[in-house]
Amino acid sequence: MKQVYINRVEHYLPPEKETNQKILKLSGVSKNKITRMIKKIGISSRRIAGKNIFSNDLALKAGKKILKYITPSKVDYIIFCTNTPEYSLPTNACLLQDKLGLSQDIGAFDIILACSGYVYSLSVAKSLIVSNQAKNIILITSDTYSKFIKKDNASTRILFGDGSSASLISSSRNKKSLNIKNFIYGTDGSGYKNAVINNFGSRYWENQKKGGNFLDLNGPGIYDFALKKVPKAINDFLKKNATSINKIDFFIFHQANEFIIKNLQTKLKIPNSKVLMNMSHVGNTSSSSIPIVLSKYFDKIPKNKSILLIGFGGGLSWGLCSLKS
Repeated sequence: MKQVYINRVEHYLPPEKETNQKILKLSGVSKNKITRMIKKIGISSRRIAGKNIFSNDLALKAGKKILKYITPSKVDYIIFCTNTPEYSLPTNACLLQDKLGLSQDIGAFDIILACSGYVYSLSVAKSLIVSNQAKNIILITSDTYSKFIKKDNASTRILFGDGSSASLISSSRNKKSLNIKNFIYGTDGSGYKNAVINNFGSRYWENQKKGGNFLDLNGPGIYDFALKKVPKAINDFLKKNATSINKIDFFIFHQANEFIIKNLQTKLKIPNSKVLMNMSHVGNTSSSSIPIVLSKYFDKIPKNKSILLIGFGGGLSWGLCSLKS
C-alpha cells in the first residue's frame, strides 16, 4: 500500500489567557480547594478567543503557518475538522481555501467531530492519498468552545480552551516525517447527552438576541466512558496489529484533563515517560488537542519510534491511529 506521511504539524492559540485560579476564586471556591482542583485536572490556564474571533479565524492562523512548508499551488485538498463551525452554510473549508490563497482546482470539506476528530480526519486524508485523489492535503482543526460555556459554569469552563492546528499530509516524506500507519474506530451514539450543544454554528449563535444553547457536559459520564472504552480499544488495536503495549514508544491521548489520562495510564500500566502532554496552559481544545501535542514534540521524536494517538469524547466517539517516525 502507498505510504502516507505527516510532514509537519503547526498550531495557533489566541493571545488572551484565562487562569483557572481566577475563575474558581470568582466562583467562591476556597483557596485550598482551588489548589486541589487545578492539580487534579492539570490545567492552570487556557487561551480564549476574543468576542469577534471565531473558529475560522483561528484555523486561518494555523493554516498560514503550515504554508511555510509547502507552496500553495501544490496543495490538492483541504479538510477542516471542527465541532464549533462558524457557519453551517457555506462549508467552512471553502472559505479557508480562498483566504489561504489555495488553488480553485482542489477539494475542500468540513468534518464535524469532537475530540476524536483528528484521528478520523487523518484516516480520511490518508484514504484520499492512497486512492490517488491527492498528493498533498492540509488538515486543519479549530474550535472555540469558550463561546458555548456559561460564564458561571466554572467546573466546565476550567477545562476548555480555544485553539487550532494545521497538519501537512503528503505522499512523499521529508526528514522529520511521521508515517501514518493503522487505525481503529468506535462509536456509541446512545451516550450523546454526555456532551451536547443543542445548536449549530458559532457565528449564528453569537448573533441571536436571546443567545444559543450552551455546552451541557456530564463530566462523570465522560470519565466512565473513557475508563471503560479506551483501554478496551487500545487492547483491541494491539491485538489486531499483533503487537504489545510495551512496543509503543509514545502515547498521545486526547487532552481531556490530567485526571482522566492518569487513570488511563494506571489501568494500562503506561509509564509517565511514554505519555506526551501539553495541556497545563492550553486546556482541552477538542479535535486540536492531539495535534497541538504533536506540534510541540514533532522535532523532538527520535527516528524509528512508534506513536499511538488516542482520541475519545463527544459522540460518543473514539479512534486510534499509530504513527512511525
